Amino acid sequence: MFDNVLFPIIICVVVVLFVAIVRLFKNKKANYDERQLLARNIAYKFSFFFLMFYCFICGLLHTFNVKWAGAEVQMFLGIILSFSLFLAISILKDAYFSNSQKRNMQSAISFFSYGIVSVLFFLSGIGKGDVLWNDGELSILVLYLIASACSFALGLLSVIKMNLEKRGAEK
Repeated sequence: MFDNVLFPIIICVVVVLFVAIVRLFKNKKANYDERQLLARNIAYKFSFFFLMFYCFICGLLHTFNVKWAGAEVQMFLGIILSFSLFLAISILKDAYFSNSQKRNMQSAISFFSYGIVSVLFFLSGIGKGDVLWNDGELSILVLYLIASACSFALGLLSVIKMNLEKRGAEK
């Protein structure tokens, strides 16, 4: 099970480092107006308070000895959900995309790519014999399933938003 968790973490760290290095060399900033920056701040606020509420509920359930998932699964699930909430609000409030159509398409492709990678890791875990529910608690496979569902939903939301903007620009 440890190998199943370690490999995606290594892949994510490598991807993040690669993207950070590429962005350092490009050094182009996206052009966001004040309205988009305010909408992003609202999205930050909602996702932060969602995470605080989620942690409070998890702590309350732990106090009453309600075991529904391990501590690592609970916390990573909260992080995935709050990050997805931030991205969804940013996309809906038109604060995620910049003025670059190319960069917007790359964002949508990255959402779908991460969703596919998460599904592959989920299927890999199922193939190794892991289960979703183990001894009355959710297993680590649930994180892959939730991450893929959130990624596909964000990708679909971003494609819909780009198409709506494209139709609005044509009129």
